[in-house]
Amino acid sequence: MKTKQATTNLKQRFFLWSAFILLGGGLLLSSLSYWNTRRLLMAEALTKSEVILREAEAIRSYVKEELRPKMFELHGSDTFIIEAMSTTYISTTIMGHFAETMPNYIYRRASLNPHNPKNLADPFEEEMFDWFEMDSSRLFWQGVVKKNGESFFVSMVPDYFAPPCIRCHGVPEEAPHELTNKYGTDGGFRFQAGDLAGINSVAIPVSASLREAWQGSLVLLVITLAGSLILLWLLNLLFQRLVIERLGSMISIISEKRKEDRTHGSGDELDVLKASLGSLRYYIKSARKGAALQPNFIGNYVVTQPISAGSMSWLYEGYAVKSEHQVSLKIGFDEVLQNPLYRACLETEMQLFEDISHPCLPEVIERVSDVLVLKRTEGTNLFSMLDRERLADNMSLPVFAQLSDLISTLHAEGIVHHDIRPHIFLFTEAEQIFLTDMGLASSDQQPDPIMAAGLGPQGDLLYMAPELIKGMRSDPRSDIYGLGVLLYLAATGHLPFDNKRRSPQKWLQEKEKLTSPRNYRASLSQQLEQIILKAMAFDIDKRYQWVEDLREELEKADL
Repeated sequence: MKTKQATTNLKQRFFLWSAFILLGGGLLLSSLSYWNTRRLLMAEALTKSEVILREAEAIRSYVKEELRPKMFELHGSDTFIIEAMSTTYISTTIMGHFAETMPNYIYRRASLNPHNPKNLADPFEEEMFDWFEMDSSRLFWQGVVKKNGESFFVSMVPDYFAPPCIRCHGVPEEAPHELTNKYGTDGGFRFQAGDLAGINSVAIPVSASLREAWQGSLVLLVITLAGSLILLWLLNLLFQRLVIERLGSMISIISEKRKEDRTHGSGDELDVLKASLGSLRYYIKSARKGAALQPNFIGNYVVTQPISAGSMSWLYEGYAVKSEHQVSLKIGFDEVLQNPLYRACLETEMQLFEDISHPCLPEVIERVSDVLVLKRTEGTNLFSMLDRERLADNMSLPVFAQLSDLISTLHAEGIVHHDIRPHIFLFTEAEQIFLTDMGLASSDQQPDPIMAAGLGPQGDLLYMAPELIKGMRSDPRSDIYGLGVLLYLAATGHLPFDNKRRSPQKWLQEKEKLTSPRNYRASLSQQLEQIILKAMAFDIDKRYQWVEDLREELEKADL
């Protein structure tokens, strides 16, 4: 029975991003609503304040130009009736009656030295006096001001003394007796024409309107949030049915034989699918190449099913036509056979298989043109085996003893493999390891085609030692790094790095900050952890210098 993959990460990420977008949109919408309402409110308050100020100025102009001259004509030039001739008194009195019908609307005539103490400027108005006096071209100011805990939209205009005004605001002795008798001779005098007489202002209450705007924005936000939650629920339901369930089924089919917890670090279903497809890449490739060869004859042999892929060639099953004796056939990729450089690498590989004898190397029967006929090798691909679960503790030492002995033998023969990875090893039922590929190996007995051509890193960067990524080959300690990666995978069931595409420079940065294997397996012994970390040291001089040293420490370690 197929086990359905746990599929939650992608759903959670979709839900969180959708929630973030919808909630963010709701906040933005409510903020814009409040901003727009406030803007309209301020524009309306400005219009109202201008109307009131213009009305007050019209009253003052009427007194100056019509009423006061008429009073002089009727009662003589020495007459001064405050109630009929003072622009300030008349305008403030009329606007006071207006305020009775419009509560909280405030008209003020403020002065630094007024006749009437009621018109004395408060601290804020004193600041505005300074602001207007700094630049005589400033003829208007507006803004929101706090008064007694309430917000008011305030508009202000300056008023300057004209020559006729100096009679009442110049020398006290020359002022009308009615004025000095009413207000005294202390305030409102000793001014000259052109001086700033006062500031006329209108304050319109906006606190209540701003509160209503804020409450309206909150209501809009609540409605938006409620709608977003409903929409999120619907999106979540649709996403679950249209994407997650189908994707989970696909992963279950592809990864039927894979260990369920194979994600490296954090990831979602797409990462799981990518990893699953990556593990099947070799099988797909083998099916294509096998289909191209089947049924096919190479000399006296028939090619059947593919076994495993290498860097330059593929290992196939086959049998002898006459005897039906089972064999393995190492056949170069078409693109390798057509490229002189890679063909030279394939020639080197086949020569090494023919020259080197070791229990972990398939026995060579013969060579037929570009095909190497090997003794039949059966087993499980080491990557497929470790991809399902980590290596059992009681198998670790026997397996790595074989690997260490094999690599040690290669090094003794002047051979550096350069491409130690689990995909090129077969593990038999008799617990025997077989190496099936040496396509990137170099030998001190013949020129290295890759170095001669000046090529960059060749192989899988995930398993590659840092110095190989930098383009330095033929150092045996690079193979020790590869053994360290295999040991990491076997001991924890996880690769030390994820399989994301990266530039060589990014890979070097990743390899320099190696994650401890105990992050994946807390029960791992400290001895084994130190062995793995030393084998995978970024600095080649801090790594094991000989494979034999690695094997000796493994034999002593508590596995």
